[in-house]
Amino acid sequence: MMKFLKSTIAVTSLALLLGSAYGSASAAGSNRSAAQSAGATTQTQKSIKAQVDAILLQKKKPGEIYYIYVNDKKYNPGGFAYWGTSYSLPIQNYDEYVQKAGVLKTPFLQLQQAPEGFEFQSAYIGPYKPQTWSIEGQKLSKQIVAEGKASGKTVYVKKVTETRRSVSLTYAERLAFQEKGAYLTITAEPAGEVDPEVDYAPSLAKPEKLDISGQELTYKTGDALIYKTANSTMINNSKGAHYLEWIDSRTRISYTIYASGGKVTKESLAALAEQIIRGQ
Repeated sequence: MMKFLKSTIAVTSLALLLGSAYGSASAAGSNRSAAQSAGATTQTQKSIKAQVDAILLQKKKPGEIYYIYVNDKKYNPGGFAYWGTSYSLPIQNYDEYVQKAGVLKTPFLQLQQAPEGFEFQSAYIGPYKPQTWSIEGQKLSKQIVAEGKASGKTVYVKKVTETRRSVSLTYAERLAFQEKGAYLTITAEPAGEVDPEVDYAPSLAKPEKLDISGQELTYKTGDALIYKTANSTMINNSKGAHYLEWIDSRTRISYTIYASGGKVTKESLAALAEQIIRGQ
């Protein structure tokens, strides 16, 4: 099932947040007043973009999250979109990742051996951002939007220091030169509690439930990733994607294994999950 919010608060990608305003500037019209208006709009857009870019480029300390709210109807038509940017530690060596993860006390995410046919690409350690469908995420969303609207600033920034961590590992399939293979991304983060105000859109097919070492997992691919809503017959069609998700009942850590491209199988993802579950 796919989660939808009854409220319209959502974390939106910065591209969407800024893109809608860029499109509107091109329809200036032929008369002078329209041209002047378009020119003023363009200058406003440039100013907002410059402010946002400066915040994104600003050096952040480990654990810091900057939530950006744009208080402008053209950039943020519904008034509910915002963006979270934070410091993430990129690591190119797996052994170095294990060492840093131990020091920072991140959620457990280790593999005794790389997935067959894949090689390690990178790891990221960053602060945990609550999911918007969780109770904590909904509370934070409402707070950011309310503060942003009340601030009187065109670009409002809320700084948060988070001690909880989120980690991810990325692997790429080893293939001959220029062949396009599969990618695997594995994430681990604290599990949020679902907000009862969240609606669920039904998928065309039910996700499959798996039991691995006493843990219940959910596997989704194909029609299980195509969702129906009242306004759209099919959305979120992730062609060729595979998701294996679970919350460890012992630690309350949420895990997601995402695979795209190549010839990834359910069995290979289950073997990865078993490594993680048994490794703790």
